[in-house]
Amino acid sequence: MSGKNREDLGWKPHPLKQGDGRGGWVVHPAEYQLLHPRTGRSICPFGVAQMDNGEIILIGAWHDGGEWREGRAEHPVTAFSQDGGQSWIEFETIGGEAWGRPMMLAYLGKGELTFQASHMRYFSSDYGRTWPERVPVPPAANGSFWASEGNPLVDRDARGRAVRLAELGCNFGGKGWTPREPTCEFLRWSRDGGRTWADETMPLAWRWQVEYEGRTYTRSVSEGSLVRASNGWLVAALRTDLPPRYFDAPHDDSLEGLGRSISQDDGQTWSPVQVLYDAGRHHPHLLLLPSGDIAMTLIVRDDVQEGRLASYRRGCEAILSRDHGLSWDVAHTCVLDDFEFREGAKWYNGECGHLYSTLLDDGSILTCYGNYLTRGASLIRWRPA
Repeated sequence: MSGKNREDLGWKPHPLKQGDGRGGWVVHPAEYQLLHPRTGRSICPFGVAQMDNGEIILIGAWHDGGEWREGRAEHPVTAFSQDGGQSWIEFETIGGEAWGRPMMLAYLGKGELTFQASHMRYFSSDYGRTWPERVPVPPAANGSFWASEGNPLVDRDARGRAVRLAELGCNFGGKGWTPREPTCEFLRWSRDGGRTWADETMPLAWRWQVEYEGRTYTRSVSEGSLVRASNGWLVAALRTDLPPRYFDAPHDDSLEGLGRSISQDDGQTWSPVQVLYDAGRHHPHLLLLPSGDIAMTLIVRDDVQEGRLASYRRGCEAILSRDHGLSWDVAHTCVLDDFEFREGAKWYNGECGHLYSTLLDDGSILTCYGNYLTRGASLIRWRPA
């Protein structure tokens, strides 16, 4: 799937729609590309990074076409581009018995990368070509598993090398997932590139009460992403629990929402979660731009607005903050990619998910996400207007 001699691959013109603040849209030029594996059932992207050797690494979950087997039909794979994403070196599986979905990709500098999949953390020191080192992901402080999806915080020194990581993780307190129970959410830190973790906290500000039909429910957050704003604050984009109005409807997790929280003291305390979308939008990724603005890319599984389904649109969007994460310009949302979809009585089925973004050398943003209808990796190269 190299694409060097393939007309059907490479960047194609793509319209990016941006809200005009008055209920309409302005169209801007962007580029789109769709990647598929040579074999198997599908590929879903979970990470992308521009590295300091000029290459881009794309990491995803390749479904080999076999039975689910507790997730063992999916395997972490990598692809590389040396020309800004115009062409790609074929997807290759990571050696050994690696399986599952690769989460929390982090480029640490000087060829070092890390990600986690199926309770193992993997490390590379040769720009992602090999992954010889792996260690178990330690459980959370409550004794249950550590699940995560999003992007970690990477604090770097003046040379661009990572000196500290922070990531968010969640579990269900030893119980199975039930929509009425709040998720347990944690934050922890690493000073050795993700090999060991310390200073774990469970922020109380990330729980709140919701009244619905005469009853009070505790809501919380699950997966999420972190970024350090240009003024030093920590900004968290957090996937919120299911709204109570959807408890009794047949559902999966597509109707969960999205909020933000800010720490002004390096993660010691956090502001209450400001809910940006109470349902249908999540899988956030945070990216600090050279201007000091913060870009949040997110998945649209259900276009819920003002408490109801507003359209059949699914896909991928982006919003900007120009005040270090305090407010987000929803009126000028960028629709990076969208498609119409409805599945009969299963109206909530989003049929898309998972994303990651990276800033390219030319100042553009490369966002990857999974459109399940295409069974491929959707790539959008765009610039904030």
